[in-house]
Amino acid sequence: MRPTTRAAEPPGRDPELRRGGVSGTRRSRPKFTREAATRLWLHRQGLDRPRGSSPLDASTFADHLERTGALQLDSVNVVDRAHYLTLWSRFGSYDRADVNRWVYRDRLAYEYWGHEASILPISHLPLGRRRMRRFPPESWSGRAWWSRYATSTASKRRVLRRLRAEGPLESVDFQPQPAERDERTDSLAWRLKEDKRSLKLLWHDGRVAVVERRHFRCVYDVAERVYADGPAATLAQYHDSWLLIGLSGCGIAPERHLVNYFTGPELNAAERRRTIARNLRRKRIVEVEVEGLRGPCYALPEHLDGIDRLPEPAGTTLICPFDSLLWQRRRAAEFLDFSYTVEIYVPAAKRKYGYYVLPILHEGRLVGRLDPKLHRDRGVLEIRALHLEADFAPTARFEAGLDDAVADLADFLGADDIAMPPNG
Repeated sequence: MRPTTRAAEPPGRDPELRRGGVSGTRRSRPKFTREAATRLWLHRQGLDRPRGSSPLDASTFADHLERTGALQLDSVNVVDRAHYLTLWSRFGSYDRADVNRWVYRDRLAYEYWGHEASILPISHLPLGRRRMRRFPPESWSGRAWWSRYATSTASKRRVLRRLRAEGPLESVDFQPQPAERDERTDSLAWRLKEDKRSLKLLWHDGRVAVVERRHFRCVYDVAERVYADGPAATLAQYHDSWLLIGLSGCGIAPERHLVNYFTGPELNAAERRRTIARNLRRKRIVEVEVEGLRGPCYALPEHLDGIDRLPEPAGTTLICPFDSLLWQRRRAAEFLDFSYTVEIYVPAAKRKYGYYVLPILHEGRLVGRLDPKLHRDRGVLEIRALHLEADFAPTARFEAGLDDAVADLADFLGADDIAMPPNG
């Protein structure tokens, strides 16, 4: 990738920047092309090289969590669970039992709130403990839904007594109390019975932990039987994690691209500004500019040292709707010119692309979308539709890469056959 002016300058770096001139001041703020910032982003996400270039093992699994911050969990299973698909996009086929073992037996990671419900690196447990101690967040107080969801102290005590006496339990093990059997509410979401809600709230406040999953159902136990005792992060460290984890996963980003990336800490605008200013003063981050992008951007200085040596992105893969690459969809629009909406919750008649659409990443660009469905009873991976971006002209290399990605996905899902759309 060439710089916009003067070929003698390092690729991706603005010619006004002198090598090594990293500063948080506006006068000497480093400048980068959007292409260079995108290369760094894809590199931090592990999506800058062909799928399967590195095998998924305990080390690469832990490294992925540290770099991106989390693996989002989601119950939709029309293709596969979100965390399994996210790893497949980078590492290709692997044994899901290995991931389960690393999380629930070896404790390389733990389940908690990162970007929504997530698998987080165990090194971040002190950050989780800070949220646990501050739960519920201040932003929840006074809201009507919270007053209806919150549970009594007696209910929480009942749940803890049962877990201590009986050991790990699922939410289905908690039957409604007699007084609740005739309970009526105006929404299905609020029909959760009190002790089941207490189980989830105790997970949020850290007294209960997920010890394993059975067919994706959470199995809970008291936290002291799951995690070793340890400290909680300070409030400043907790606030810093919003910024530092976001920049670890994004590389270079303006504040608006970090707002919805790591959602454990719920910082308001003033808290975000103070967190950025504090880390600029401490030189943990630097302020930079990106060509064509509005406003100042930020980066960890150690990530900028090798930005000029990053290779062009390579390979073709499919991206899960809940992949960390898409956590901030405004970023995908501004960096990759790709507008994406998860249409699971859109009425079928109003969907533009499909129910569980996987964006197609080809050589560093999001060039289209697949609408797949796994028919487990027939062993068939059906591709219902293929949509390419209007300005993308497919090449033989793209078509070969897409065919390989679909075939590898089918193999990973255990499908014996692939059904392509009529025009596929």
